[in-house]
Amino acid sequence: YLKSIFLYIEVQHINSQKHPKVAFSAALKSTMGSLSTTTNIAYPVVITNIGGGYNPNTGIFTAPSRGVYYFRFTVMGLTNGYNTGVNMYKNQELLTSLYSYTYGYGKYISGGFTLQLEIGDTVHTQLPTGYMLYHQSTNSNTFSGFMIFPI
Repeated sequence: YLKSIFLYIEVQHINSQKHPKVAFSAALKSTMGSLSTTTNIAYPVVITNIGGGYNPNTGIFTAPSRGVYYFRFTVMGLTNGYNTGVNMYKNQELLTSLYSYTYGYGKYISGGFTLQLEIGDTVHTQLPTGYMLYHQSTNSNTFSGFMIFPI
């Protein structure tokens, strides 16, 4: 019986090494925008960062392991006279550019992708020139991702 317990523990240990745990979720802590250049969105409020792949200073996720990952973002605009929007990149490849005019009332934009990443690949979002993101007391602008499975 004791031998089977040790075998079970060893198998669990091996399985945990085969499937690294990677997940993060982060949010803005202030309104951002109307900048003269396209800028990386750094989400400094780290809610979760298992595996340490997300850098809150740069807003860039760097894959610590080869695998299939899911990423999503939600942004909010509120200020009349400004577009709200976001660009999402894998490395330097633009995956999407979503935006909307806010007309002075809250407007949310969300998007997401399932991506195959190699070790060192990056995923990040950018705020286009002249666009704004509006911050409330809640986490209305977020960036999240997690590994679905290793490959």
